[in-house]
Amino acid sequence: MRRFACQRLYLSPDTYFIRYVVELGNNGKIQSYYPLEEEIYATQWIGGVIVLSARRKLEPIMPEKNFKTFLAQATRTNTKIQECYAWHIANFDIVREEFVPQSHIIRL
Repeated sequence: MRRFACQRLYLSPDTYFIRYVVELGNNGKIQSYYPLEEEIYATQWIGGVIVLSARRKLEPIMPEKNFKTFLAQATRTNTKIQECYAWHIANFDIVREEFVPQSHIIRL
């Protein structure tokens, strides 16, 4: 199991949580997520945000692309959280909720 903490965790364009932990199983899929309330052993804090998506692949980020549109496409097929992957978006403008030229995405 791997554990990551982030500033924001997005489940859909309208649903996100602040300061959350995501636990991934050996298959790379989500086992659980919960609020970060204290330091937890073997948890990696990552900058940027995490998006949960049932898609095995997501398109590369284009800085000019609207973040809410990206979220709608990425989360459209989400049904059960246990079938989702965690995607880390680094170099993201959290205040404006938009991509910047250095934004990039990788599957955790």
